[in-house]
Amino acid sequence: MNLSRALVEHVHAIRYDTLPEEARDRAKYFLLDFLGVALRAREAASSRIFHAFVRKRAPREGPCTVIGSGLRTDAPSAALANGGVAHALEMDDVTTRSSLHPGVSVMPSTLAAAEAHQPDPKRVITAIVAGYEVTNRVGNAINPTSHYKRGFHPTGTCGAFAASVTASKMLGLSADAMANAFGIAGSQAAGSMQYLDNGAWTKRFHPGWAAHSGILAAYLAQEGYTGPEDILGGPWGFLHGYSDGAHPEYVLEHLGEYWEVCLSAIKPHACCRYNHASVDAVIRLCKEHDIRPEEVKRVEVRVPETSVMVVIEPEAVKCAPQSVVDAQFSLPYAVAVALLKRRAGLEEYEDDFLRSQVHRSIIGKIRCLGDAEMEKEFPDKWQARVRIDTARGAFEAHAEHPKGDPRNPLTWEELIERFHDLTGPVLEAGARRLLVERVRGLERLRSIGEVMELAALGERARV
Repeated sequence: MNLSRALVEHVHAIRYDTLPEEARDRAKYFLLDFLGVALRAREAASSRIFHAFVRKRAPREGPCTVIGSGLRTDAPSAALANGGVAHALEMDDVTTRSSLHPGVSVMPSTLAAAEAHQPDPKRVITAIVAGYEVTNRVGNAINPTSHYKRGFHPTGTCGAFAASVTASKMLGLSADAMANAFGIAGSQAAGSMQYLDNGAWTKRFHPGWAAHSGILAAYLAQEGYTGPEDILGGPWGFLHGYSDGAHPEYVLEHLGEYWEVCLSAIKPHACCRYNHASVDAVIRLCKEHDIRPEEVKRVEVRVPETSVMVVIEPEAVKCAPQSVVDAQFSLPYAVAVALLKRRAGLEEYEDDFLRSQVHRSIIGKIRCLGDAEMEKEFPDKWQARVRIDTARGAFEAHAEHPKGDPRNPLTWEELIERFHDLTGPVLEAGARRLLVERVRGLERLRSIGEVMELAALGERARV
């Protein structure tokens, strides 16, 4: 069987009128969250570099919005910048099974291509759903544990395939042309985990490059350029070349019986998802038992073994992070700030807080371990077990599913509250309320431009 063609035909056939209401709703839910994260992330140092790049190197005065900057450019450049910016805070949406961030490649490619080609907003919703289908299913099949061990970042690699599909949907390509775009995207699937070595910003680049690559692939396919027929399952294809333990059968598993967008999750904390269940458990214990940092003698945290190579080792780096990226991928740091502040938000992952070295007062008391029994349930459960020893006794908690997981979700009301928290420093209340209203009513708008004109604002905006 040609895995790639079967998946492409499935997503090519997606239509707004045949989608279940839950899938349509989740597309708008994740779009709002993407916009909130991207708007807030415009203030990150790496984001300013993306904006400078567009200002100096990209085509000027194009049809596409660079979120939060006031800049406009062509679709590939806007997708590159918006994907790179939105991934800067480590608060963009995430998946459990495929261990990747779908929205930061799906949304930038969809929005840029939609602005450039002005499809009906209902088609924007279908493209988002199709993009999540692709990146999550390819991510499931690549086997994230094996993919990571080979040194690849699945957000970037799998995101390129999704972006080619979303762009193809916006261009109205035939199934044959979409299949070619999909194959072309496979030769652009990239993303190295080497950023962990020194806290480099390249992780933030990966989804932007995926979104950019997908649009280029769709444009080439539109002109008649061909791609491999089975870039996923072929003998030299993605699943063979990027993993030692791929599961090709997961690409088409229960196809059409469920929608991947409904299985994706929100990240309430500003750090790697591997840390979230531990942070949830620590905060719960501190609140329930009024645990104060000064009374803590020892903390033991157990997480699935896959987490170890990303957020626990090497111990010397994880216990003494030198950069924000180091801190975002340190479980000891996440637990320390949760104990100290009862939160792990943006303030705890800013340069000023990191340089304050406040976390040093407690990080040495924290021991983080991989747990073989938890690994047996990973990636279905991204769980954690925490024990805090104090003079008053020991307190334990188990978090089975981190907050934001579809089995422990944020309601729309909680998501909107999070959106206001994120965008409060960059948008006035009236603009925020109008943006929420327009996203929730996306299918009734004339064009995506009614959303993007609000997201475009580069200064603290008023309406």
